[in-house]
Amino acid sequence: MGRTLQVRLSAWTFDPAEVEKRWPRLVALGFSPPTLLEQERGVLELVDNLADRLEMGVLPEPAQTTIATAVKRAAAARQRLSNALADWKPGEANTATDDIEEALDEAEQDARKLKHVPGLD
Repeated sequence: MGRTLQVRLSAWTFDPAEVEKRWPRLVALGFSPPTLLEQERGVLELVDNLADRLEMGVLPEPAQTTIATAVKRAAAARQRLSNALADWKPGEANTATDDIEEALDEAEQDARKLKHVPGLD
């Protein structure tokens, strides 16, 4: 890597509006008040917020238990993604992004079973 021209591996959400279309219930759960800071509403931010809220126990019941397994899988894949990017392993990073999206798809399906989702009702 040069001093002036550097190579970086990164992952970001191309279209945050797609996040809300694909996972509306999770977005409502992950970005509903209270939010501390204004932030992007991308895939990684959604995973981070859901995992933090799950860990702190502030997701409303029964969402706290209904989506827990899938959110934990997404958070683990998010950590694998960060590690793969830091280690310059694009193949592993790509696999982790697929795993994140699959876990979020599962969590959204689980969230559809909920009768009440703050922000959607």
